[in-house]
Amino acid sequence: MNQVSVDMTIKKPLRERFSAELLTIYQQLDEEVAREKPMCRGCGTCCNFDTFDHVLYASKIEVDFILRNAKVPNFDISDNKCPFLKDNHCSIREYRTLGCRIFYCDASFREASHVLYEKYLRLLKELGEKYQVEWNYASFLHQLSPTYVTPR
Repeated sequence: MNQVSVDMTIKKPLRERFSAELLTIYQQLDEEVAREKPMCRGCGTCCNFDTFDHVLYASKIEVDFILRNAKVPNFDISDNKCPFLKDNHCSIREYRTLGCRIFYCDASFREASHVLYEKYLRLLKELGEKYQVEWNYASFLHQLSPTYVTPR
């Protein structure tokens, strides 16, 4: 069977189970991160990717989930800032990507964050395989852009 985008051909009951499992993965990650207690200043600089010379990558699964649940504001991709950053806070916190959930300015959390990210990215990929959902891992901002074309 060909892999598909979650929104394209998966019927609603199956899509709802998929979304529930995705939310469970996010919740488990959030709980593990909370146990590590990384420091967050709430300054929003993590969403200004140039500040950290960083590119936020996300899977198509995550981007599709955001697109199902939030309206993407107009943004200029060359600004290299998350379009969901509002008043230094994430306006889609409930739907944010793994990378957003794991990235902190706290240097003491950096090693643990890499381990957690790999663990949960693997779980996300397994979820996609289970539901035969297309896997694409690319720049988050590019995938949000209306002109982005998924590589084949």
